[in-house]
Amino acid sequence: MFDFAKTLGLIRGGLFQPEATWRQFLDSQPSFQQTFFLLALPLIVLNVVLGTLFSSLFGGYTSIPGQSFFTTLIYAIVMSCFNFAFTTAVFTALAGVFGGKSDWQRGFAAISLATIPAIAGTIIGSLIPFIGWLISFAGFIMSLVFTYRILHLALDIPDGKRPFHFVISLVVLLVVYAIFSMMMGFNMAARYAAEYEDSDEGFFSSSSSGFMSHLERQGELMEAASKDRYEAPSDGKVSTAQMKALVRTMEKVQQRFEREEQRFEKLAEEMENKEEASLSDIGKVFNGVGNVVSIANSEMEIVKTSDGNWAEHEWVKEQLRIALLQQDGSEAIEHNYQLYQQYEEQLSDFF
Repeated sequence: MFDFAKTLGLIRGGLFQPEATWRQFLDSQPSFQQTFFLLALPLIVLNVVLGTLFSSLFGGYTSIPGQSFFTTLIYAIVMSCFNFAFTTAVFTALAGVFGGKSDWQRGFAAISLATIPAIAGTIIGSLIPFIGWLISFAGFIMSLVFTYRILHLALDIPDGKRPFHFVISLVVLLVVYAIFSMMMGFNMAARYAAEYEDSDEGFFSSSSSGFMSHLERQGELMEAASKDRYEAPSDGKVSTAQMKALVRTMEKVQQRFEREEQRFEKLAEEMENKEEASLSDIGKVFNGVGNVVSIANSEMEIVKTSDGNWAEHEWVKEQLRIALLQQDGSEAIEHNYQLYQQYEEQLSDFF
């Protein structure tokens, strides 16, 4: 049944430590009922209720013609449950065709875990006027990537057939949903593309202004980074100074991730002994999820706030990637590979 602390732990892990969380949850062999009440249903309700609430507050709410707010809410929850089940059915059925396991329970667990970024993006995006759909879209793309990665773990799809299984499953889903949308005469994607009006009223309004100021800052950072230029050395060799700068940056990125993880752990501990969550608790969870947006841009922010050159930073990383792939073949590659080996312990998690 529902356990707030466990649900929060899965959401936190699904965002910050996805692979470890996937393996731990799948290794526990969860039944359909366990996954549904522990993860899928809370995600669906959180998505529908908060998404609808924020959309209605900020001007993006779309209801079913002739139906009340409550009826629209119930309809959205029921349809979301159907989407989870049908998506799972397609991916698991085709997994058997491509040499994997048609294990519906593990498939349902995998889809539920992979959906976490999309739902987080949808909730956050519903708070942001005009450009919120970009955050929703980013969460959706991340969930697609997660789905591709986790299905291999859950359904044992052979490596050589994973791309074909994934693409064909998506095509089947797109065709079915397109036909369904036309038959129902209701655009299921309308709320993802809606434009939002700015508002300072209502629950979590302070979070909205916080998001807007954060997005403005991130926009300024990205604009500044796009103007950086770097003339690479003709010999293609990464210097020791550049390597040390990269190590410092990536260590700070890791520390940022760890700080956010500790915040979620602290919140989970606070919730552990509570029988039910208050509105204040939900607000804390929401604000914690909102931090994921800034974490995604941590690397650029750390480089630019230390007066670094983003173009140079990216060039160094690219040379190291090439060196790791090739290891030899030219003097520059051999030099860069040997240099990487000296700092492998600090950088191995990032390459």
